[in-house]
Amino acid sequence: MAFIIAPHEGAAEGLQRVIREQAEKLASECSEAQEHASAFAHKARVRCKRVRAALRLARPLMTEKAFARENRWWRDLARLLSDLRDASARVEALESLRPFLVMRIGPEPTRRLEERFLAERRAADAAEVISAFTARLEARDGDLVPDLADGSRQKLVKALGETYRMARTAMKTALESGEAELLHEWRKQSKYHALQVRLMRQQFPDALDRRVAGVRDLAELLGEVQDIEVVAEAARSWKQRPAGFFDVLKTRRTALVTGASATGAALFAEKPRDWIGALAPPVLAGQD
Repeated sequence: MAFIIAPHEGAAEGLQRVIREQAEKLASECSEAQEHASAFAHKARVRCKRVRAALRLARPLMTEKAFARENRWWRDLARLLSDLRDASARVEALESLRPFLVMRIGPEPTRRLEERFLAERRAADAAEVISAFTARLEARDGDLVPDLADGSRQKLVKALGETYRMARTAMKTALESGEAELLHEWRKQSKYHALQVRLMRQQFPDALDRRVAGVRDLAELLGEVQDIEVVAEAARSWKQRPAGFFDVLKTRRTALVTGASATGAALFAEKPRDWIGALAPPVLAGQD
């Protein structure tokens, strides 16, 4: 099935099924990982992110100890691929910026930077990294779906409201400072919220169907900001970089942050309590 909780599924049933499907697909994809290392690193980290988004929704149905254990395990699993993914991300980030860079610094400097990033990706020890990843996944021996207590849809809504709050707070903090690390945190929290909206969209189609596209667009804008940070950091030691290279990146970054700010302001205009109340009023019944 798709990455979504179906209307007929109970909260625990739907989340366990989603986690199981992501884990099974990940295990299956490991068989061809060595032949397609870069693509695998990206896809595997996405699957880990999806599982962690589902775990956050499932948090009210688990003990805190169980949630912390599962969340940490999937986080650490994804981190095994970080260096390999970073080497590929530099190439992909440059590709996304290519039209912008070619117009401003020219095709030849852009080509030289691409060659530099491609050489770094070739130098990454993909075989060892993927072997370590696969071994850790197999060590769980298929025990990848947590035990979840039965729970109502309202509990999932509260968990969804928490990721809304975290993304909204991260947005405010990031826009106040403009620091790369805080913009990355905003992107991370927005992606968790976007994934949970996808999971829950058939539960509240009138409200969440429209939101799916908006949170996806926000994540893509912030992803482009991250692309610029990746390229800029990797190019700091590039002795052949043309004059004004970082100014060009800064101009593009400013435009993207402005766009993300406008998109985020529309998506997170309401206070978390008001947003949850509009989504599912019964959740707040009897609360202050």
